[in-house]
Amino acid sequence: MRNSLELQRVVAGALTGDGALQALRIPIFDGPPVDSRGPYLSIGGDIVSSRGWQGGDGREHRFTVNLWDSREGVAAAKAVLGEVERVVLSMPRQAAGLRLIGLRLLQASVRRTQRGWILGQLEFRVLSVMED
Repeated sequence: MRNSLELQRVVAGALTGDGALQALRIPIFDGPPVDSRGPYLSIGGDIVSSRGWQGGDGREHRFTVNLWDSREGVAAAKAVLGEVERVVLSMPRQAAGLRLIGLRLLQASVRRTQRGWILGQLEFRVLSVMED
């Protein structure tokens, strides 16, 4: 899980450090907070699989960044998700002893929940290798 934790830190750092996302003033959380009001971003979940090879030990991650938005319509949510996609796909490939390989967007969705919120989800796939 060390790879997963470091990847989460890299994603959170990239999102919180981006000027365009900062200008939107959308909070970023580790997971959905109980009492927060939208819009906000949350990081998670993360499915991790072993992708070891002879002489190396890697992990495949499928992780999501979620947008929870209580505003009307989906256009604003899609604009935010576009910025998130740009930031995640341009993250540094080396950080804190973690090397990222083959980072790509797998799928994106925007839908209205039963409670009337807009839920936007971006699912990414990346291979990671810890380099101590």
